[in-house]
Amino acid sequence: MLWKQESFLVLDSCLVLHDDSCMNESGVEAELTGAEAVRQWFGSWPNFHDAEVISLSLARKGQSVLRVYPYYPHKPATVDFIFENVTDIELQDFSGQNVIMHLRIETATDQNGDKVYRLVLGPCYGLAGRIDAKSLRVELSPGKSPDGVSQW
Repeated sequence: MLWKQESFLVLDSCLVLHDDSCMNESGVEAELTGAEAVRQWFGSWPNFHDAEVISLSLARKGQSVLRVYPYYPHKPATVDFIFENVTDIELQDFSGQNVIMHLRIETATDQNGDKVYRLVLGPCYGLAGRIDAKSLRVELSPGKSPDGVSQW
């Protein structure tokens, strides 16, 4: 079954992008602390297609962390997205394996009218949705998946 939703098509449960707009750096990533290390390691901002969400730790105060393992078999590394002051979330389908179609970072306005960073996880299998926070930075940890599950 194929149907149109906003700027992308959905085929059964996996997302099929209309174009490359969600696959490249949007410009918001460039302003994040730690983004340059990520770009240097992968050669550019990764597209996160087929990346695995390894873990998600949410805190009502302080830091929340989304740990993602991009599918780059020849340059393995984990990318942590570190949120401060999470203002809103909309997440679904966390499971034993959480493969995303894409990861997008944009700016948005929260329910109080404040500017926030919005991280959007495009659905494929497992976790999908969005996280809004007042602050966002990234940290790169080169090497194989720290949980030992991913085999690339």
